[in-house]
Amino acid sequence: MNRKYMDLNLKKTISYLIRLVSKGKFLRGNPVIMRRVCGNPNCRCILEGKKHESLYISKNKGGERKMIYVPKRLEEEVREKLNTYQKIKKLTERISEINYKELELKKKSKNV
Repeated sequence: MNRKYMDLNLKKTISYLIRLVSKGKFLRGNPVIMRRVCGNPNCRCILEGKKHESLYISKNKGGERKMIYVPKRLEEEVREKLNTYQKIKKLTERISEINYKELELKKKSKNV
């Protein structure tokens, strides 16, 4: 891979990462849809068997999983923040891979 191309690719990736992180609008976790029965004897979940769906965030902290309920009115915002975190994670992986390739090139040219 051409070194100038790698530098440009690295700069673009870092620039995009900085834009995402600087906004501070991300959440680490995974979206989980829970289906449940509410308990109201006249509700469709009892009468028709159509369970209610709720969004939760599954988050691991200290080896323990925590499920955080997301109210309907916040679902879209939370999904966007979860997606942003996944983008940040992918970008850091991409930067790491670019740096590994650069290291390999340096090792081959014996400049290190």
